[in-house]
Amino acid sequence: MAPIWRPCSPPGARSIPPWTSTVMEPSPGETSPFCLETGPSDRAQPHASRPFLCSDSSLQGMLMGFPGFLGASFAHQVPTSGVLHQMSRFATCLGCALSTVISASSLGQGTAPSEQGPPSSPTPGQVWVQDIPGTACSLTMRPVALPDGGEMWVMEREVTWNLFDVFIFRLDEKSKKSTPESDAVTRPTKPYIAVDRGFGHNGYPALSMSLKNALQFAEWVSTKTGRTFRIPTVDQWKLICAQASIPSDQIDDYAWCSDNSGEKTHPVGKKKADALGLHDLYGNVGEWCLTGGTPEKPEGVLMGGGYESPAVELNCESNQPYDIMWNDSDPQFPKSIWWFADAAYVGIRLVCVEDDGQMTSKEKDENHDEE
Repeated sequence: MAPIWRPCSPPGARSIPPWTSTVMEPSPGETSPFCLETGPSDRAQPHASRPFLCSDSSLQGMLMGFPGFLGASFAHQVPTSGVLHQMSRFATCLGCALSTVISASSLGQGTAPSEQGPPSSPTPGQVWVQDIPGTACSLTMRPVALPDGGEMWVMEREVTWNLFDVFIFRLDEKSKKSTPESDAVTRPTKPYIAVDRGFGHNGYPALSMSLKNALQFAEWVSTKTGRTFRIPTVDQWKLICAQASIPSDQIDDYAWCSDNSGEKTHPVGKKKADALGLHDLYGNVGEWCLTGGTPEKPEGVLMGGGYESPAVELNCESNQPYDIMWNDSDPQFPKSIWWFADAAYVGIRLVCVEDDGQMTSKEKDENHDEE
């Protein structure tokens, strides 16, 4: 059943809860030491020679474990005679993934956070790129004017699996490019199914994560970069949307929705950029935004609509609140607090607000220790 989007209640002025922090992510054209890319890259990345080539789904299956890898094949009714072939592919992808990780480590891709100084402030009004230490991923951030004359920055594209996989599977630890601070961030349990639903992996939006999962991802990227990235509030997202100025009669040019998506997500950045230079603000996946709550029980809604949303419902006011049915078919007991079994349209896009007076959980812990 397609999700139902409805207008938000009249917004009240809300600041971002001080316990939240959030993240951003790379473009499909950019490479990661943990994802095998076949498309062109915006900048050259050093790679050792790789004797194997694997599909994104094969690599994801390997990361999830051999049973999950075979399970994805059986889900497509592969006959028993094909098991040996699948095992061969698994071994090939394992060698491919290992050679990629070794290549990234030996060639020094990325800089460990402990070797970095404090990040410099972005130049007002300018686009900037945040590299994620320990990976070959980066986040392109675009400026958004605030009513008080200040500025915030928003991800040009939605968070994709390229960076989310590093977070989930602790690939930064395997490349020895992590730090005690980033290692200490609680990470979600690994999904027991192919969480990309077979839509696609490299360059596709990460999906089906809970709000708790998204917040922890933000915390992880913040500790790695030394900057504070956050999930936007609903009011912030609306401000971004208003300045994006997406024409209501040209939704098909800017968004993947039920009218043109073929009932699946698509690689980020393929639709036309809006007035801010952002892609997929409408459609593809709905974007987590905060409405309030507490550190123990955050509250949020999805904004922007997803690939199942009709074009006529996509606007700056439409939202979808959390629904318990998003995890109705999860067979686990208790049900997962990290992943949704029935909500393939949930995603994230993050913002960065410099000097907003809010602290990451690491900073709060340090302040608490000093008291």
